[in-house]
Amino acid sequence: MEEWRGFLLVVHLFSTLTMAAPFYMLVVVNERARFGAPLGYFTDRYMENIIRNNAVRCFIFQGTMAVSGLALTYVSGYGWGNLLTYPPLVVKWVALLTLTGLLSYIHFSLQPRIEVLMSRLKPDSPAPADLAPQISTLRRRRKRLSGICLFLVLTALVMGLRVTFSFNMYLAVALVIVSALYAWRVYKRPVSLGWI
Repeated sequence: MEEWRGFLLVVHLFSTLTMAAPFYMLVVVNERARFGAPLGYFTDRYMENIIRNNAVRCFIFQGTMAVSGLALTYVSGYGWGNLLTYPPLVVKWVALLTLTGLLSYIHFSLQPRIEVLMSRLKPDSPAPADLAPQISTLRRRRKRLSGICLFLVLTALVMGLRVTFSFNMYLAVALVIVSALYAWRVYKRPVSLGWI
């Protein structure tokens, strides 16, 4: 059973690591802002393609996290009741479900609205005057939600590690606070030097 637990833990952690998508989407958006050029077909179409196509990968990684997490709960002997009563597991599952809900909203509501507006942008002509403000409004909302998603991914990771290694709950709370500060930092400004 310990081998299964080790295997599931690796799959679960790999899935969590690949969910760094909110971080990299914030990096892409912040780098686009630093670029500073006006709305343009090639630059903005490229950025939107990266963001749009990443959602399906994220859904797959989230599904893998959910399945491997449930299997880990079972093989670790926690029992299904602990999913609703053991605080680190509750926080972890709420974070994952909220993350999936936010990604669904972005993918099925915000992104299609951006795509409709982007369809008005043509490679051989300047952007219509009213287009940039409309796209910017939706992009700001998506960016804000991506910051929240990054915080939720980091929170789920901290709580998963708390369940696995049983470290002090105060340390877990401190790490969640650090996660919130880091997500805010990545949301607000480009992170040219990783943590800095």
